[in-house]
Amino acid sequence: MGHHYVPQFLLRRWATEGRLIAYFFETNSNKVVENPKATVASACQIKDLNVFFGVDLSQRDFPETRFFTPRVDTPAATALKILETDVSKLTQKRRMDWARLIVSFGVRTPEALRDMGPKEAKKAFEVVQAMAKGDPQAERRVTALIEKNMRTFQQNFPLQTAIELSTDPQKLATVGGMDWWITRWPRPAILIGDRPLLTYPRMKYPCGIPLNNPSCLIALPIAPNAVFFASADRRTKSKEIDLDKMARAVNEETIFRSTTCIYASDKSLASFVKPRIAGKATGTWQPGSS
Repeated sequence: MGHHYVPQFLLRRWATEGRLIAYFFETNSNKVVENPKATVASACQIKDLNVFFGVDLSQRDFPETRFFTPRVDTPAATALKILETDVSKLTQKRRMDWARLIVSFGVRTPEALRDMGPKEAKKAFEVVQAMAKGDPQAERRVTALIEKNMRTFQQNFPLQTAIELSTDPQKLATVGGMDWWITRWPRPAILIGDRPLLTYPRMKYPCGIPLNNPSCLIALPIAPNAVFFASADRRTKSKEIDLDKMARAVNEETIFRSTTCIYASDKSLASFVKPRIAGKATGTWQPGSS
């Protein structure tokens, strides 16, 4: 079963009848491919990304079917309908629903899940082993249990950690307490990538959020003509902006932070996208360099 790490409700906003324009670099042909028939259903997903291993079959899809879909993506989709109309009309609950989506991006990417596995499992094992110290027999049993279940632990810990971090009250309160606004364009001008959440300063992993930085700025494309912003610095919103320059900056960062695909609602940005994807693939381009 394919599990999405970018919510389908967000991707649909770039789609017409379930299809959008996808751009990606094909290494075999050494060129950028434009696919005008990419489907939302197949975009930004990995088979069995959000499953628990070594559990009863009824619990296997818990992270996807009982957490990310019903507790993160669905409430966020509802919040977005209000958010894009008037940010001030969001109730505290809906504000937290949207904040939960923002926080979840940082822990549900394949990179984050892959890295959290060994690290979180190791930390948990150290705690369990420390609890058994002083009783040789208990320590041997714990060691044997860990060795026997090491692979299952390392597969499941990332998702357990992702679920916990996505609902962390402190993280939600930090994002919820930021200044929120939406910038709009009169025409389709915004791309979305397979790692859509953008932040300043940049973090090591795509979609990571520097919540402890007083200059933290979050940007999330929410439509071909709109971007959601959140800032820890309330002076940021009041700064004058040039819409063309901002679209260029957001789109270049989207391309730079993506790992495979960039999506557009139509082909109007093809001449912008293709040379930058090619330049990124060959190491000859970075945001702001062209």
